[in-house]
Amino acid sequence: MTPLFATNARVFLRPLIPGIVLAAVFAAGDKVMAASERERGWGSAWSVPHSQEEKVAREQSDRLEKAVRAQDWATVAKTLEVFERVTPNSSELRSLQAYVALLRHRYSEAITYYDRALALLPAANRAVDGSKLYFERASALALNGSYRAARADLEKAIALDKDNLMAHNNYAWLLATCPDGGVRDGKRAVEFARGVSQSLNHRSSTILDTLAAAEAETGDFRSAIKDEKRALSSAKGDRSVYARHLQSYMNGAAVRESPQPPKTTGPHNKS
Repeated sequence: MTPLFATNARVFLRPLIPGIVLAAVFAAGDKVMAASERERGWGSAWSVPHSQEEKVAREQSDRLEKAVRAQDWATVAKTLEVFERVTPNSSELRSLQAYVALLRHRYSEAITYYDRALALLPAANRAVDGSKLYFERASALALNGSYRAARADLEKAIALDKDNLMAHNNYAWLLATCPDGGVRDGKRAVEFARGVSQSLNHRSSTILDTLAAAEAETGDFRSAIKDEKRALSSAKGDRSVYARHLQSYMNGAAVRESPQPPKTTGPHNKS
């Protein structure tokens, strides 16, 4: 999953291009039934195309994924136009458009698309899918500096799906590190972060890092240092962010987030 938060990548996005969602979008829903996808299972359903519609959807999905990775936004836009023609009133499509806007650091645009996705979401999908959309919109809101609205969205995400651990984690991180003191709540952050960490047997370096940030916010730097060291020891790949956090706690300073301003477009970022 792609991290976006400036300091510690708290905002986890879904896998780059959700293939099953694209299949449903491109096949106009009634041709690729959600029920049959669930029966076949997420992995098997997308690993082998079961119809011509799914084959075309796979091709469009591959094209879109390659374009996103290459930051070829012109091709991304053209591919999304194809989906738009097939199913213009799809919550999944609006969610995908929001996701692309978020990758491009166009936060206000992403928020607008998430608003539309939520408005189009069928009542039957309100719980789990609604939780995901509120979680993702909270990412855009936080990155745009709208911290109070982000907190409200994360609370909605958790209320709709108590098993949305990513929402629990991001909620704890926001409560622990938000630059707006009116949003921060260290005690509540510790409660949520500890709950998620326990549910994962304290094996997630990311969650341990969140827990450490929450403990630091309450002034418990001894525990923060202990848990940040655990995060460092279990982390894979680049551990520089965890190391910086550990140094902050050793210096008696809590971590503070900041919004990410939109990035200047490069030669491959033209739409």
